[in-house]
Parts: sequence; structure tokens; C-alpha cells
Amino acid sequence: MDIKKATLELKVIHSSLKAMSTFAKNFNSETNNQSQVRVRLEELPSISEKFEEVQSVKEELDQRSDDVVMDERAKFRERFYEVKASLLHILEAEESKKSEVTSPSYSITSSHVNNNMMKLPPIELPKFSGDWKEWTSFIDSFNVYFHNNKDMAPVHKLHFLKACLEGQASDIVKSIPTTNENYGQAYDAVTARYENKGAIIQSHIRALFDTPKISIASVIELQRLYHHITSNINALQALGQPIEAWDAWLVTLICNRMDRVTVGEWHVKYNKKDLPEFKEIKEFLFNRIAAYEAGEVNVGASCIKQNVVKSSNKVQEKKVFFVKPANKVTTLYKCPFCNETHRLYQCKGFNDLKVPDRREFVSKNRLCYNCLYSNHQAQDCRFPGCPRCGQKHNSKLHLVQAHENQQTSSETEPIASTSALCFSKGIAQSMHALGDMVMLATAVVYINDAAGYPQPCRALLDSGSQVNFITDACAQFLGMSKTKCVLPIVGINSMRSDAQRLQPVVMYSRFENFNVSLDLHVLPSIANDMPSQLIRLDQSKIPDIVNEQLADPSYDTPSKIDILLGAEMFYTLFSGEKVAITNSLVFHKTTLGWVLTGRVLNSEVIQSRFSACSCANDATINSALSLFISKSSVRKDEEDEAEQHFKKTHYRDESGRLVVCLPLNTKLSSLGESKHMAQQRFFNLEKRLSKDRELCIAYHKFMSEYLDMNHMELVTNDDSNSQTYYLPHHAVIKEDSITTKLRVVFDGSAPSSSGLSLNDVMLKGPIVQSSLFSILLRFRVHKIALTADVEKMYRQILVTPKDCQLQRIWYRPSPSELLREYNLRTITYGTKSAPYLATRSLVEVAFSAPNEAAQRAIKDDFYVDDLLTGAESSDECFQLYKDVSDTLASRCLPLRKWCTSSSKVLSKLPNSGTDPNHVLQFSEQDAVSTLGIMWQPITDCFCFTLKPWNPPKKMTKRTLLSDINRIYDPLGFLTPVLITGKIFVQQLWVLKIDWDTTLPDDMQHRWKNFYLSLYALDKLAIPRRPLSSNWLNIQLHGFCDASQEAYGACVYARTQNSNGDVETALYVSKSRVAPLHATTIPRLELCGAVLLSDLTTEVISELKKLNINLHQRDVVLWSDSTVVIAWINSTQPLKSCVSNRIAQILDHTDKTQWNHVPTDCNPADLITRGQTVNNLQQCSMWWSGPHWLSKHHTSWPTRTQPVLNEVPEVRPVKLVLQASAQPVDDYPLSKFSKWNHMVRVTAYMLRFISNSQG
Repeated sequence: MDIKKATLELKVIHSSLKAMSTFAKNFNSETNNQSQVRVRLEELPSISEKFEEVQSVKEELDQRSDDVVMDERAKFRERFYEVKASLLHILEAEESKKSEVTSPSYSITSSHVNNNMMKLPPIELPKFSGDWKEWTSFIDSFNVYFHNNKDMAPVHKLHFLKACLEGQASDIVKSIPTTNENYGQAYDAVTARYENKGAIIQSHIRALFDTPKISIASVIELQRLYHHITSNINALQALGQPIEAWDAWLVTLICNRMDRVTVGEWHVKYNKKDLPEFKEIKEFLFNRIAAYEAGEVNVGASCIKQNVVKSSNKVQEKKVFFVKPANKVTTLYKCPFCNETHRLYQCKGFNDLKVPDRREFVSKNRLCYNCLYSNHQAQDCRFPGCPRCGQKHNSKLHLVQAHENQQTSSETEPIASTSALCFSKGIAQSMHALGDMVMLATAVVYINDAAGYPQPCRALLDSGSQVNFITDACAQFLGMSKTKCVLPIVGINSMRSDAQRLQPVVMYSRFENFNVSLDLHVLPSIANDMPSQLIRLDQSKIPDIVNEQLADPSYDTPSKIDILLGAEMFYTLFSGEKVAITNSLVFHKTTLGWVLTGRVLNSEVIQSRFSACSCANDATINSALSLFISKSSVRKDEEDEAEQHFKKTHYRDESGRLVVCLPLNTKLSSLGESKHMAQQRFFNLEKRLSKDRELCIAYHKFMSEYLDMNHMELVTNDDSNSQTYYLPHHAVIKEDSITTKLRVVFDGSAPSSSGLSLNDVMLKGPIVQSSLFSILLRFRVHKIALTADVEKMYRQILVTPKDCQLQRIWYRPSPSELLREYNLRTITYGTKSAPYLATRSLVEVAFSAPNEAAQRAIKDDFYVDDLLTGAESSDECFQLYKDVSDTLASRCLPLRKWCTSSSKVLSKLPNSGTDPNHVLQFSEQDAVSTLGIMWQPITDCFCFTLKPWNPPKKMTKRTLLSDINRIYDPLGFLTPVLITGKIFVQQLWVLKIDWDTTLPDDMQHRWKNFYLSLYALDKLAIPRRPLSSNWLNIQLHGFCDASQEAYGACVYARTQNSNGDVETALYVSKSRVAPLHATTIPRLELCGAVLLSDLTTEVISELKKLNINLHQRDVVLWSDSTVVIAWINSTQPLKSCVSNRIAQILDHTDKTQWNHVPTDCNPADLITRGQTVNNLQQCSMWWSGPHWLSKHHTSWPTRTQPVLNEVPEVRPVKLVLQASAQPVDDYPLSKFSKWNHMVRVTAYMLRFISNSQG
């Protein structure tokens, strides 16, 4: 850049700054707005940067003195700051004006506040959402602030009334225009609706009956109970109710809602025989809360931890923990050996016995061999096994074997590294390394379960965590309930999760009379197995005193972590005594026993993962997107691995039957023992069968069929070296099934002793079949429909003998017979990979089909084992039947339950002498289920039937969702009817009604009326095929619409035959409930257009598979929103929300396909407004489209796009003027003064060039 160009650019910069200065001086709020100011403020930094860049270049080229150069910079800076200050002053002034106009408190204080008084903060608007209990306080506040204020205009009062009302209460006034005249009408409408003393009283009484019960006494819970009771009682007293006469039931109610301890203390305090009064129990609660608060201050003062939230003006959070003094502990256990108050393994007399005598004592007293307790046996014990041999017995019962001192091979397969779990307040960092491994302190502790029995849990001691954690699996095992308190957890790389607080639990030591109350927070998992690899230490270096009181007997074996004890507990557990094993490994004595910490040398461990935990309190960082991406990547890799595994391992046996291998992952070696678990489950099953004779007969009949068909075989030679897994099994009953009403399903998710199940070590595999929706779309097109299903599809595909060991079961036909073990030889229901293996086998069979039609039918028209296909003529249909049936039969996959809409084809289908269900025969009214939709083959129509419905006694949000899901309508025939129910259910979310809270009577009445009206659906018959018989031309017409409650789209097929006759019929529709947050109608209309474009694209794609190729002109899309049409055709830049959706629409469709339709001719309008069943049956516009659709296109609404004066949601564009100093090559314009002369000369030159090249 030369000095001339730099000077020119500086002039442009100074000119821009001057223009901004002029704008600031001449700013007028009537002609300008704040957006123009903000745009200029945003542009100022770029101007400054540009000045610095160009000025630096000029200074290098300029030979003037430094003083002159510095003066130029100073002048620019001074002017720059003046402009910026002026613009900021304008914004501040405008904001001040706006706050003076819109502040809800201006009318409350402006005329009544003394200037000498302190300025008070503005009063927030009173809010009212329709809750009767809030009405009295709301209307009193509103009257004082606004209604009785004579200085305020009525239009302002109406504005504030609308601002104060929320939810269903706002529906009363939202349609009333905001004018002076309408305020009185709006105010009267609201008061007339909610000024109902009877309803208010009932709401308070109902609130008293719904008082939440306290499970464990605490300050917070008791305060909540006290406030809830007294606030409702005070309100009822203010409403003139005789509270003084309600002592009996009020005291009874409160006692019923208090925890057991508090109730006991109340009865101890009030030991009179007279009826207690409400004021007495109220006073008792008040004193109880005060006592708890005093206890927290005095007892917990020394162990309060403060967590400062890293944001401005936030209150510090405090966490208080209580530790019961040891001398106050009452031991719950007596030694079965000497009856003293200590545990058996602490008993000196028991320890003095020899090991065989100890074993005999344990066996005689029916104690657990593993933990020495009496309430279970070793196979059910969660306590880790013997640290010396790993078997399920206590170290006190370990018999020393001669071979124990021999070294075992250290060669093991390396385990893939997995990252440790990260905490929000506890951050876990993980690194995978080859080399030394650091041992973290672990201990086995006892925690009382919900029934009061102590249960062993493995804990990780972490001095870096401020919070204690427990895994969700452990919390469920203990039966502990969770509170509503949720703690945000942010971990490494700012990955976020939430931990729900558990009710306080009591933790006991296994060796000392020590217990402590813990506050635990629940996480799905805490850390990897600890330690990460099996280690071997020289046992001779470990003293007996340490071996006798190991905090974690399996400290050297990888095991799962149940609990994490944070810094609050960490330092109180250590006594200071320690024993060094090596220079880096040390045993520390704690109240939980001896724990091992330090570095394990590489010679003692093959591969390790290092885990460390530290704490941070940051609840504002969002979860990292990388976690989401990594999970998706892992899922894709597993699907690819399963696919490659199938291709390499499947084969056919001599009969042509497919044989597959189970796709297993790298966790197989960690699968534990499952024999006893499955055996116990079978015993439980026998008890259930003994109580139901019919179920018992059907169950054993099913299993006998399994044996007769050789689908399972008796285990005769058990290979103890092979990996085995025992599957529990149970019955699943399906009453509406034509053939098999009972099916035995096997539980592949039952955990083994290691916590892993068979499904955990399996790969799921990808989805290889078409979606149900796609199959139904194609099923509607065929002229003749044909359906069937594969008989016992899963059981027709064998599993390799090696993998059958992983499908072992317990079974016997009668409790009097010997219990035997069987291996299942086929793909098994209930295992993770079964759906993939079965459907992938079917796809593999398709490749051997004799022609393209049969191959497409097997590959694309099966949904699991159900076939929905068809053809255009009876001959083609019968040929398809033969090809598909023969192809599958050659692979031992017989088809049955054949059904067709053509009587001619049906007469050709051969009957099977052995299977009465090979071909199904129906009367005119009979229907068969086709992928959940009822289809009448004789009439070739879809129909809907509802089972008898008895309204539940307690109607809740949960039961409503169950009711609405009973109606299955994947193609959207009933969308205008069902949308009403969906909107109703969404309103329950708006009202924040809990899942199991009984609905108000008026809502129950509305839902009953809606659901009972659905029984009229049995009169509805919808032709399966929307196309005319011999069509030559087909078009698709799509319509979309939206309202404040919902938006939807519907697609119609318009076909024309050789005679020119036109038929139109509904093909498919979809709807969505509008989002809960406020959204403009145009944006909802745009969402409807996106839904229509997606739906149309899917329909076109499925028709293409049937060789029906639609040109762009054959797909016409309609919307009644002029704004949406304008957006689609707009060339202006739109705001992100709109532009993203427009881009999505234009990815699938073209601008020329979109047209405007009047609202009264838009069938999608029926979706957004909702219809009753009776109205829908008679609505020709819904079933056939608008009346003009069957006419010539000249009768259609004009395709001229509506013109809007101003398109909304246009994004403002920033224009930047730049002057270029580069010379412009304007030859030949600079050489000629006449156009004709220049043209002739140019022609001569071109001719010369052409001749020269020739």
C-alpha cells in the first residue's frame, strides 16, 4: 500500500466517524430508533481497528516528525470517544424514558413518595394463573395498585391486568382489545369468574388433604409442613370458616402427615386422654422447628462448608453434616457366638477357633458364608468375596491350599480404556497410560436399607470432592427415596449432569462402633472399576493386623464403586496410624478399617487408568457437545461392528437354515455368575404358576413345543471352561393374537454377580428394515393387497453351538421332577441382538429371491416378521405369493396367515393340511391387524375399534396419556379428532400438574366426554387405496396450517384415468402440538410448512420405490399464510429462526410449488381447530380435499402470489462503504467518445485476431 492509498482510506474512516457524530447530534426519537444507535455502536470497534491498521502503514511511509503523527492519532481518539459517548448517552436516555413509561410501580409511588425518603425498589406485578388459593391476595393487590388508582387511565389498567394474568386466567382477557372502554368489561369478566367464595374455600380444604407426608424429619421438611398447614388455615379463617370446631380432623390430618419420630414425640408430649386442640399441635410443630434450628447451629457449626457460587450477587450456599457421637450409638447386632454387642468377625472366641470349626459354626447357625450375617445366603450376598482366592466366602473361613504360593501367569488381555465419570462439584479426570498405577482408598461399609437391614456397599474415599455420591443402582437396591432437591454437576471439559439428593442414610463401620449420617446425591455411575487392573502384592509383607481388618477385602480386584465419600468425611476417618508395604504403597488405619493408597509398580500391573477427583462449584456451564458426538460415534461403530460380524460368521446348514453367531463385545470376559439368580427366578415363577392353573398349562405347553421342535436341548456334558449365562424366563400374554396368546420371553437383562447381564456384553446392531410408516405408505398404493407373517421367525434361525452356552435356562415341567439345564438353540426373545439377527437374516434371504419384485417385497415390505405387500393384478399377486413363499421356505422360514383383498387370489392360495391358519378366511365385517391398524380384507378398508373403557377411579395425567395412546393412527386419518386430546394433555403441563395428582372435576368431565365420543369411530371405514382403479396421471397436493394450539399438514392423492375422471382422497397427515413458549402465528405457520415439506418428501420417496416417479409440477403445496408464502419467495435476508426453516423447506421443495389457498378451502385448518368424530365422518373436505381439487386446474385458486407491503422478520443488513485506491482499467472506454466508433474498432480487432489464427 502506498502513502496515497493510505491517505485516501484514512479520509474514508474520518468521514464515517463524522457521519456518526452528525447522527448523534441530530438524533430524534420520533424519526430514529434505538436499533440505529446500536448498529453504529457495533460498527465503532471495526472503524477503530481499521484506523490503527492504515495509520500504522502510513507512518512507516510518511517522513514527517513523530509529533505530527502522534497528534493525528490523538485527534482521532478524541473524536472517536466523543462519538461513542454520545451514542451511549442516547441509549441511556431512551432506556430511561422507556422505564418511566412501562414501570409497574410508577403509579404506585410517584404522587405519594416524599422526596426526602429513601428510594424504594419497584414492586413486582402481582401474578395470577387461575389457582383459587391465590385469588384473594391477587385481587387485593391489584385493586390497591391499579384498579383504585384514579390517576391511571383505564387503558393502562387493562394493560397491567393482562400482564398480571397467566395461564388459563389469561384466556379470559387475551381476546379483548386494549382500549379505555374495554377495561371495565375485562375486570368484570375476571372477577365474575374467580370471585367465588365457595370454590376458594374448597381449594384450601383440598390443599389441606393433599398435604405432603414427611418421611424423615428435618428443618426444611417441618417448616414446609408448618407453613402449608397454617397458611391454608389462616386463609379459611379469613373466609369465615369455623376453624375452632375442626380440631379433631385437623390434628388427625397433621399426625398422618408427620414422620414416625415426630409423631412419637407428639404423643409423648401430649399424654392426656382429652381431645387435643389444633393450636396445641401447631405450637408443638413451631417449637420442634426451633429446636432443630438450634441443633443445626450448635452441633454443626464446626463442620459447615460454604460453596461460593461464581456469579455476581449470589448468596453463599451452606451444607451442614451431623455426626452422632460414638458413645450415643446403640448397637443393633449381637454376636451369635457369645451374645455380646459386637459382630461375629470381631468376636475373640470365634477367631480363636480353627477354620474348619468356624465353618461348622457358620453352617450350623445358617449364616452367610460370605459376610457372616443371618438374613441371606452366600449366592445372594453383595459383599465382595475372599481377598485371597476370590471365592464367595469370608476370609475368616478361608482354607489355605498348598498351591496358593505359586505365581500365576500375568498375561491378560489389555482392557480398553474408558474415561472416569466427571462431577460438577467433583471433577474426575481420567488418563490412560501404560505404566505404574495409583491405588485410591476404597472401603466396604454398611448402610441400612429401607427395611432397616444393613447392606454392604463399596465406597471410594476422595479428599477432593465436596459432596458425597451414590450410584443409582445402589440407591434402588437399598430402596431409598429421593428428594426433589437437584444439584447441578459440572465436570471435566464442562460436561454437565444433575444429581438428585437422597434421603439421609446412616453408614456403619464393619470394625468399630462408628456410624454417621450422610447426605448422598445420586448419579448413574461414579467411577470406573477400582482398581482398574488386577494387582498382586507380596502377602508376606502385609501384617496380620492389617489383613484381619481390611477396609476393602477386594482392594486388589477390579470391582464397582457404589459410594463416593467426599472431603467432609475423608479427614475424620483417618487415625494417623500407617504401615508401609513398599516405598510407594502404604496401608492407613481408618475407622472403616485399613485402606491401601499409593503407586503400584509396573511389574505388578499390566495396564492402568489413573483417576483423581477434585471439586468445583459451577452450575452455569453447559454440557460439552463433544460427549454427545462421542456417544453417537460409538453407537455407529458398534452397529458397523455388528454388521461386519454377521457377514463373516453366518452360514447355512444342510437344510438351508441360517445359523448365526451372537455379536458380542469386549465385556464378555467380565460376565459373572448367573446360575443361582436364574434358579431363584425359576422358583418364583413356579410359585406364580401354581396359583394359576390355566397359565401353568399354557406355559408348559409352550415349553413342550420348544422341546419337541428341538429349539432347546438338555445339557449333558457341561464344559466348565466355557463362558455360560443363565436366562430367567417368564410369560407374556397377548389376548388379541390369533395364534399364540402366550409367549415365553427370556430376560437377557438380568444382572450376573459382576453386575453385567448378557445384553450388556452384546452388540445391538443397526436397523435394517423400512420404518413402519414407510411400509404403510406403500401398502396403500397396491391395487391388490397381500399380507402374511413368518411362523416363529426368531426360532427358525439357529445359533452356533458355542454361543448356545450363553442361552442356558432352568426348566422342569413339574415341581416334583428334577430341575434340569437346557441350552436354547435359536435366536431368543429378550436378548439385545435378537431383533437385528432375525431381520438381518431376512434381508440376507432376499438376495436369493428369483426376481426383483420378490426381492423388494422381502427386503422392503417386512416389518420384523409381518409382510405387507401387494401387486397390480391378480396374476402378479399370485406369482409374488409363490416367489416369496418359496424363497423363504428354502431357508426354513415358512409363511402363514396369508390374507388378500382379492377373492380371485384367495381362491388360488393352497390350504395347509397341518396348519389351519395358513390362509385366513374372513367375513365382510372381520378385520385383521396390519402393523397395528385394523384392516377389513373383504371391503379393503381400514377401520378403528376401541376396547371397552372404564374411567379410572383416580384420573391423573398418567392415565390420560395411557388413554390417548390406546388409539393407534400412524397415517393420520383421525388427526383432527386426536389433536383435541393432545392439546388437552399439554394443558396439564401448563398447569404443572404432577403425574399422579388427581385432576380437577371439570377436567375429568371434559376428558370423559372426549373419550366416550371416540366410540363413534367404529362406524368409520376408510378405503385402503387412495388411487383410482386405472389411473394414468397422479398428483400430490399438500396443505398446511397452524393455530396457537397446534399445527399440521395433510397430503392428498389426485388421480385421473383414461376417461378424464378425477378422484381425490386423503393419503396421509401429521400434526404437532404448538410449543408451550409464546410463538407468533406466522412462525407456527412456517413450522406447518416445514412439516408439510418433510411429509411430502417422504411420500415421494416411497412412491419412487414402487416405480411411481413424480415430476416437480405434479407436487403442489398450499398454505393459507401470506407471510409464509412471502418468506419462501423472499430474496431478502431473514432472521435466523425463519431463514433456517425456509432453507429446510427449499432443500426438499421448490418455490414454484408453493401456492396460496383461502382458509375456508384449506383442509389442514380442520387439524388446527379440531373436530368431533361425527363431524369428521361427514366432512368431505377432509376425506377428499377442497371441492375444486377434483376439477380442472383452471378452477383452482389463482397461483398469483399475494403481495405484502412489508415482509416481517427481515434481518437488518449492515452496509459498509469502502473506497478502493486501485486504478481501474477502463480501456477501451477512455479511448473513444462515441459508442459506434468503439464497436467498429473492436470488430476490426476481433476479425484481425481471427484471421491471424486461421
